[in-house]
Amino acid sequence: MRSIRFLVIILLLARMAATVWSQEHYPVIQHLDISDIIFRQLEDDISRYYVNTQSGRRPPPLVFYAYHTKKGEDLFDIAAKVNLPYDTIATLNGLSSAGTLPEGTRLVIDNTPGIFIPRHPQSELEYLMISWRKESSGPGSEVTVYRNSGRESLAFYVGQRFHPVERAFFLGILFRFPLPKGVITSPFGPRVDPFTHTESFHSGIDIAAPYGTDVYAARGGTVAEIGDDREYGNYVLLQHAGGYQTLYGHLSRVLVELNQRVASGMIIAKVGSTGMSTGPHLHFEIRRNGRPEDPLPLLPKGGG
Repeated sequence: MRSIRFLVIILLLARMAATVWSQEHYPVIQHLDISDIIFRQLEDDISRYYVNTQSGRRPPPLVFYAYHTKKGEDLFDIAAKVNLPYDTIATLNGLSSAGTLPEGTRLVIDNTPGIFIPRHPQSELEYLMISWRKESSGPGSEVTVYRNSGRESLAFYVGQRFHPVERAFFLGILFRFPLPKGVITSPFGPRVDPFTHTESFHSGIDIAAPYGTDVYAARGGTVAEIGDDREYGNYVLLQHAGGYQTLYGHLSRVLVELNQRVASGMIIAKVGSTGMSTGPHLHFEIRRNGRPEDPLPLLPKGGG
């Protein structure tokens, strides 16, 4: 009798698992602990990956699981519990920044550390990741993943992690505010030019600050240009990894030299009102591959 009851339970569990599998396309982890049999399978898969890699053996086949987040969980909690790098889970699910995930968010979790990049990148982070790997790592292994309510083709780079620039971008610490404090008086984008009174495109942000205020390097890099421009006045252009540049304009003094290496937060100049300026302020630009981008999403929240 006991054996029959056990068999019935097994059949019911199998039926439930089949239903969940068909709805989610992947076996669903209900709880991220050993009370969950699917979690134990994932844990065993990941453990075998690390053991096989260390011994020079072929890693186990790539397998995907699904998980719905609980209240208050963030990416780092989940990554720690499943023993995977957070960048693996982030890129597999198309997350472009860290933070708490809304309760019930469906995540796909795999059994192998690595980086996933869509064949057709959408976010700035995905473009950044693919630009790093085009020449150094090739196209990656092609995998098809059910995410965002559909099938997507991704390139998988086994065992890879975020590069430092990607990590800084993902964590929201790619750039620092370029002044100790200041008030943003003119945002990025279309505006009425204060001199011509016609609509023009503002390629950076203007930050009002007292004359002579220290100007910081928003990120470590190299001094690519120092000049005196009719529009920018005295300016400094820094070159950064990942194809980024920052420009600092309307300066009263420049304190660095051409080709000098600078660290993030280093004082490179003083606020002024040179060039086409209506008063002391810093014109600050962030460029990517020569094209200006809105600095505000790339700066720490709260600015100066």
